[in-house]
Order: sequence, then structure tokens, then C-alpha cells
Amino acid sequence: MANGSGFLHHLFDGIATFAQQQLAERRRHQERLAALRDAIEQVVDASEPRIRLVGDYADKLVDTVAAALTHCHQLTRQLPPALTLSARAWASDPRVNAFFATVADLRVTLSQSRSVREFFQQGNPPAECFALMLMIKRETETFGAALAGDMLVREVRQTRVSFSEHRLHFPAASETELRQNLRQRMLIFLASRAREHIGELRARRDALEEQRRQLRAQLQALRGQARGLRPLLSSADADERRLAVLEQRLAQTEADLTDARKPLTTLDDYLEQVRRIVGQPEPYLHLHPLSLRLDRLGVKLDVDSPEPGETLALFEWDSLEERRIGALVRFGRGELLADAAAYSAPI
Repeated sequence: MANGSGFLHHLFDGIATFAQQQLAERRRHQERLAALRDAIEQVVDASEPRIRLVGDYADKLVDTVAAALTHCHQLTRQLPPALTLSARAWASDPRVNAFFATVADLRVTLSQSRSVREFFQQGNPPAECFALMLMIKRETETFGAALAGDMLVREVRQTRVSFSEHRLHFPAASETELRQNLRQRMLIFLASRAREHIGELRARRDALEEQRRQLRAQLQALRGQARGLRPLLSSADADERRLAVLEQRLAQTEADLTDARKPLTTLDDYLEQVRRIVGQPEPYLHLHPLSLRLDRLGVKLDVDSPEPGETLALFEWDSLEERRIGALVRFGRGELLADAAAYSAPI
């Protein structure tokens, strides 16, 4: 009896411990879900709102959104501290000097940004603005003078690097706020890519359905002609060959349509498409480190060149339609032109 009582006691202890572990795990999951709820809803809104009809859709997206946020956080951590944009920085910082041909260009870029003007026009605006600046890097082949040892050689082939189409995004009152905003924007970007992918799947399915409709109509017409006077006016062999080709194309189209429908058969399938893209963000959202050694005029230099120059550590965003150089920047209201309102370009 003692052994039997001990066994039951041990069994009940094991069951109680397991139940406590399950409750603790459930509590942790609920806390995690609550912490990520807003981010999950943002992903659903930006991708496919109908997946809210899926039971426990938020639970099914917790790990997906957590992975995406981790990736976005890692990307923003790669970005160097915000670069100061000012007339003084243009003269002393090789990065600012490389990004803008003149101080006037710098001030025009800041002044023509509508979002920056609105930021400084708000009630009790901060003294400084932080933003993400994106620009296009261009390399142009040219000829110029260069040092070869102690000699100055003319008509040397050179590559001149310039930056253009500067755009300022997401003005914020602090760098911390800007980085948080960037992470949120990155998450929404991933969700929008999921929406685009779902749209592409729908378009392929719809195109195949239309192709099947047309093939069926052609087959019906051809078979109808075979029952009329057409056999008296044309070769039966030719019609049979055309009929066989159409039937083959229809069979292939129906097979392709079956495959095209599978990814979007149910709302669970839509949710799975969102999970695949948002939960695996690396192919869709990443930065490339880029190192350039430039002289004061923007001429690209070899690493071992005797020419005076500076090495710039940059980041290139290739998740956009066109590759752009990105940098976090900061600047005061005093760097804008006095008549900034005259610059109405919506950037």
C-alpha cells in the first residue's frame, strides 16, 4: 500500500507540475500576444484585412511578426548615428561634402521638403529635426589630373561620384523616435510586399481562368462548325489538328489553373502567404554596406592611391524600386532658407 500511495503521489505531482508549466507557457504567450497586438493589426491592415476572419489569426501571426520586428531592429541598429547637415558640416565632414555639391544645394534640399517644413511649422516645434535621407548615387567616367608617384599626370581616366535626388522622410524630434518610426515603416513595407504577392497570385489565377474561358469558347465554336457545312468547305484533317491543339492547350491551362488556385483556396491560405513573406524578411528588406574613397571633388580613389581623400562608410538600400544610399540626418531650423515656403516640391 505504501508503494502504491507513493506512486500515486508522484503521479499527481507530475500532473500538477505539467499543468503549472502549461499555464505559465500560456501566460507568457498571452503577454507576448498583448505586446505585439498593435504590430499584428498593422500587418493585417497592410496585407489582407480579411484574414481577421480566420480563427486565432493573431496567435498564428505572433511568431511571424516577432521575427519581422527582430529583423527591422537589426537593420536600424546597423545605421550609423545621425549625420549633422549644416554649412559648417559641409566644410568639415567629407560625407556631407560628398552628398552635396555646394552649401546652397544642401539648404535647398532641406527647404524644399514639405514634410520638413510642416515639422517646423507645428506648435512649439523642436529646435532640431531628425530624418531619413535617401539619394541616388551616380558614377560618371571622366578625365582629369592625378598623381603618379611624384608626377602630375593629365588626361587620366577617372570615375566621379555624385549624389542626387535627395529625399527626406519621416521627420522626428529625436533619433530614438526616428529609429522607432523606421522599424514600424519597415514592418508595414513587408506587409505591403505580402499584399503585392497575393495580388500577383490572384492576377495569375484570373488570367488562367480567362484563358480557359476563351479556349472553351474556341472549342465550342469549332465543334459547332463540324456539325454544319464547314466539312464541305475545308479540310477535315486541318480541323482535327486544330481541335487537338486546342484540347491540349485547354488541358494544360486547367492543370495550371488548379495549381494557381491552391495558394489562395481559403483565407488560411491568404494568412500563410502573409506569414511566408513577413516572417522571412531577409530577401525583401536589407542593407548593403558600401565603402567609397573619394577626394574633395568626388573622384573615386583606389585604396592605395597617394591622392588625398576620405573613406566613406555608407549603406545602400536595395529593397526599393531603385537602389538608394540612405543616411540618418539631423539639422536645425536655421539651416533652411528664409523663404523656404517658396520651395513647394512635395518631397
